[in-house]
Amino acid sequence: MTGHRWADGIAVIGLAGRFPAAADIAAYWANLRAGRHCVSRFDDEQLAAAGVSAAERAAEGYVAAGGVLAGADLFDADLFGMSPREAEITDPQHRIALECAWQALEDAGIDPARTAAAVGVFAGTGVNTYFTRYVLGDGELADSFGPLPLVVGNEKDHVATRIAYRLGLRGPAVTVQTACSTSLVAVHLACQSLLTGDSDVAIAGGVRITVPQEAGYVYDEHGINSPDGHCRAFDRAAQGTVGGNGAGLVVLKRAAEAIRDGDAIRAIIRGSAVNNDGAAKVGYTAPSIDGQAAVIRRAHHAAGVGPHDIDYVEAHGTGTEVGDAIEVAALAQAFRTQRRRTTPCLLGSVKPSIGHLDAAAGIAGLIKVVLALGHEHLPPSIDCAEPHPDIPFADGPFEVVTAGRAWPRTDRPRRAGVSSFGIGGTNAHLVVEEAPLREPSSQPRFPQLLPLSARDADALAAMTSDLTGHLAAHPELDPPDVAHTLAYGRARHRLRGGLLWAGDGDLVAVPARTAARSSVCLLFPGQGSQYDGMAAPLYAAYPRFREVIDECCAHLAPLLRGRDLRDLLLRADGTPTGELDRTWLTQPALFVTGYAVAQLLLSMSVEPALMLGHSVGEYAALCVAGGVSPADALRLVAARGRLMQDMPGGAMLAVLAGEDRVRALLPDGVEVAAVNAARSVVVSGPPDLIEVTRERADAGHLRTRRLRVSHAFHSAAMDGMLDAFRAEAASVAFTPTTRPVVSDVTGHVLPAGTTITPAYLVEQLRRPVRFADGVERLLALRHPVLIETGPGRTLVTLAGQGAGAGAVRLTTMGARDEPDAGVRPFLGAVLGAWAAGAAVTFPGRGRPVPLPGYRFQRRRYRLDRARPGAPAGAPLDPVAAGPAEVSRTGAPPDPVAAGLDAALGEIWQSLLGGEPPGPGTNFFEAGGDSLLAVRLIARVRKRLAADLEFETLLETPTFGGILHAVQAGRGGATGAPR
Repeated sequence: MTGHRWADGIAVIGLAGRFPAAADIAAYWANLRAGRHCVSRFDDEQLAAAGVSAAERAAEGYVAAGGVLAGADLFDADLFGMSPREAEITDPQHRIALECAWQALEDAGIDPARTAAAVGVFAGTGVNTYFTRYVLGDGELADSFGPLPLVVGNEKDHVATRIAYRLGLRGPAVTVQTACSTSLVAVHLACQSLLTGDSDVAIAGGVRITVPQEAGYVYDEHGINSPDGHCRAFDRAAQGTVGGNGAGLVVLKRAAEAIRDGDAIRAIIRGSAVNNDGAAKVGYTAPSIDGQAAVIRRAHHAAGVGPHDIDYVEAHGTGTEVGDAIEVAALAQAFRTQRRRTTPCLLGSVKPSIGHLDAAAGIAGLIKVVLALGHEHLPPSIDCAEPHPDIPFADGPFEVVTAGRAWPRTDRPRRAGVSSFGIGGTNAHLVVEEAPLREPSSQPRFPQLLPLSARDADALAAMTSDLTGHLAAHPELDPPDVAHTLAYGRARHRLRGGLLWAGDGDLVAVPARTAARSSVCLLFPGQGSQYDGMAAPLYAAYPRFREVIDECCAHLAPLLRGRDLRDLLLRADGTPTGELDRTWLTQPALFVTGYAVAQLLLSMSVEPALMLGHSVGEYAALCVAGGVSPADALRLVAARGRLMQDMPGGAMLAVLAGEDRVRALLPDGVEVAAVNAARSVVVSGPPDLIEVTRERADAGHLRTRRLRVSHAFHSAAMDGMLDAFRAEAASVAFTPTTRPVVSDVTGHVLPAGTTITPAYLVEQLRRPVRFADGVERLLALRHPVLIETGPGRTLVTLAGQGAGAGAVRLTTMGARDEPDAGVRPFLGAVLGAWAAGAAVTFPGRGRPVPLPGYRFQRRRYRLDRARPGAPAGAPLDPVAAGPAEVSRTGAPPDPVAAGLDAALGEIWQSLLGGEPPGPGTNFFEAGGDSLLAVRLIARVRKRLAADLEFETLLETPTFGGILHAVQAGRGGATGAPR
């Protein structure tokens, strides 16, 4: 489709790169804007350490300079599921490309594991000097791995497919190789893939890393390299280029879809073209004026623009006398039109700043242009003090940007061209246009949940710090966009935490937890937890909560003598009126609040495995379970509260002791009303008898506490209302539950499908609350997450006594003594449940926005030029090998078994590297694959004379399981591979 006009263009929605003196895109831009020289100069110590001999260093014309990509031998192998040994034998270009692909997708707000898009990969690398200098220099590797893993780890063919495999991308994965134009050709092919529909999103770019990096070159006056390590593109003193190392990738998407989806568009690729010079030039490596001019014209045609629409060209600009002159002549030819320009077309090259990055040169230029458009500033093309007299600037409208200058938006779109020309004649040119302006978010700013996850604690702590600092430095960011990006544009790992963002400057970290297959349990509080204004924060923040509160209060008003509970639930100043302590208002208020919190949690996909209510709290649980409609539940709770209010007054006392000991204290007329924990019992009765009970408890040195209630609930004091309440309940049509609920009458589970009866509710009103027994049922679940679904923390505190101390316990609303908690408890509950492994659909809608990404936990992976090791070959005598110091399986110290342990461990580490395996170390999780499994089996048969089948390794892939199979297989092995 080269040469055809593009309807809407291709949006650049993500960037990632590492360049000389720049670990990321921000540092790259800072260097470019400041006009810094980023090419390094090497001293003798550095050169010697890199293996450059004294004779080489002393050679005439030796230039000790080059662009260094710092940390090229560092890599986070664990993150990408690679074993240490696989990482060691893999070309650093592939490793850096993999990390850059991860970062670019994060910058675009795309989680590969959750996107439905077909994501394509188009990328290329430079010459693989790591393979020739290091991999081939290790004589054991071919024997250890065989040729195929070495080829897969180092051949250029596999850079794109490796990214697709490791990130789980399902679009086309195409490796591109056109020498110096590789990365810009990759961008062109990615655009074509998007236009044809093969890809929905595409990653494109390139990487070049030569090793050792800290080595120079010998100047040849007939070559392309500079005699002094400086690249002076377009300058009178230009004599050649200097090499550099770097990597860059962009994420692309059809512009119309990027605009529709609210993506953070950095620029629009309006058109591109690729061609070849053919044979009409001096030689294979020579450039061609006609070829370069033709590709620029074709790109303009594809973009639907003319030369007068281009403000700036990021040139190939290598600083060679012939190359620069030909490039400017080609530009002049392409820009020659009948229409006269009134302003110059500006010209620049990034190579004087960072060196010539070969396969990554074009992407370095493209990223520079994208950043310049975004920052509305053109950085200088350094080391061009005076134009070269042989360059035909007079034939065209071009002027080199020798000093940085503003490039602001105007009433016409700003556009730039980007060129990249490869040895062999493959030319590429792009037309890049400013991004459309992005409107501010229309979503409410606060509150927001900012989930973060990582593979280990160090990474999570670093990411939390990075995000906090970034938000402080960028107050212009829309909070809904930040929350959306972190919730849906980041990969999810098992170690989870994050930040609660309740308001400007109000960032609170939540405890990190290891996610598991958690069982969410909702606990609905009973009387005593209520306070004025308790629903106000959630009512103001969440439409779903507000909707439920409004509906319930409207339904309750005629049942409460016209009283609107919102006057108390939403009381702004929280000043106690005492009205919510009146039972006829307390119980409906608690039901409405707990039910609304549960509905809000359900709207976020927080699905309970079990629910448990305390006294009146059970009504909310039953309603959420579908056993009674909200309207009928409200009628029952209103009647319950009204009838209880009319009963004689009473008192209740909490005693910190076991149930049997408490019962022994009770005078006639006082009853056990609730067993809340193993050593927390509540008794109920007339005030004078409760005082007698307190005195007896004091005499027995037992701690007590009077409860703030008006009646003796769950005691004989309620008998006078039972018939009336039974009649009220009999008028309700109960339905089978759809979720399980723990009965606080028996402490047993009422499974889904249970239909509640009026008799049960009468019994529930009269009998003691068996909350402690119910908690036992919750704690028996797999990884229980207990969420108090209503005001306060009483229930999760009680549940945390004894066996529940290790359970995840969360609250959703502030308690009476923390009226200023606002929405922080609820945010903490949702984020805490997610961190523990619960499924959560995070609230709110936002748009992707660039944010700090995953903090790689890199380690050094590089082969030594000569790796000593024991010769392989003859079967290993496990007894002669000696016992292992510590058996990995914990088996008795049998010398044969211990020798096998050590021998198998040696084979294991020769294939995978890393730390010695433990009995539970999984071969495949440690980075093994089917090819290495075959190698492991062959070595076990040859060196340990043990029969080990492939199916056995698949069924028991841990070190302990394999060792057991080897021990069992030594009896029937032939010692020869099959």
